[in-house]
Amino acid sequence: MRRAALAAPLAILLIAGGCKAAPRVAETSAASMAKDDTHDCAGVPEIALTGRVTDAANILPAAEKARLSERLALYEQRTAHQMVVATAPTLGGFDVGKVGDCLGNRWGIGDRDRDDGVLILVAPNDRRVRISTGIGMEDMFSDEEAKAVIERMTSYFKSSDYAGGLWLAVDAIAAETGDKS
Repeated sequence: MRRAALAAPLAILLIAGGCKAAPRVAETSAASMAKDDTHDCAGVPEIALTGRVTDAANILPAAEKARLSERLALYEQRTAHQMVVATAPTLGGFDVGKVGDCLGNRWGIGDRDRDDGVLILVAPNDRRVRISTGIGMEDMFSDEEAKAVIERMTSYFKSSDYAGGLWLAVDAIAAETGDKS
């Protein structure tokens, strides 16, 4: 009975005040999105972006970093999509997915309008791997495909062949997202 008594005044307020639609994502300002990303990422380890391959965990030989960087540049040239490899010495107790998404957003991986970036994150000390994709890549490279690539990468990582696992991932992702070579 009490609910009915409240329902009528609430209905009148809704009709008289009108309903406002939430702003569409495309209308949301980049500044407010960056603010939200920063807020959601509070405490997530800060890693400075040093290039297409950011090896903060120091697990890759310099020659392999250079070769991977060249491959990623070629991928971007051929597809207009951006892919970055990052290693982290630790996740700081955070979930690997959260760290991957925060790094990708902080660094601005991919085209802002297409949201088509890919970040491959390896945290060897925490034994975690993540492939984070922008929403614009999900039709080309699904979460299931990312999981399958990660499963294939781990056989390399078990023998400490991080470069081999990363090469496998880069080539597999490239093949699925438009760079067949």
